Amino acid sequence: MKLAGKNLATHLSLIWGITLAVLSLMEWHGLERDPVRREILSPFIERTMEVTVEESTPPADTAATSEPDAVLRYEVELKFNGPLFLVFFFGPILVFQAAGFLWSRFQGD
Repeated sequence: MKLAGKNLATHLSLIWGITLAVLSLMEWHGLERDPVRREILSPFIERTMEVTVEESTPPADTAATSEPDAVLRYEVELKFNGPLFLVFFFGPILVFQAAGFLWSRFQGD
């Protein structure tokens, strides 16, 4: 019995799973370094950002004209949507396995 379709599907599933996990970890690490400027490409990583304006208090030894009137404060919160990641992870794997099963079934007849 030849299982080339299933072997190829398993191979593609492993490649897909490892690639998705590595890309997610790399993007999460990049967001931890600079959460404000980085663009989010993964649909399962969510960013909420709140910008507040605070009045700056200039030090007594410097001139008041060189200091800005206000300072922007960024509060960034990153969330990881686990259920959506599992759909992206296992959805293509199920498709690969089903296609491999159908391929081997039709090749066996």
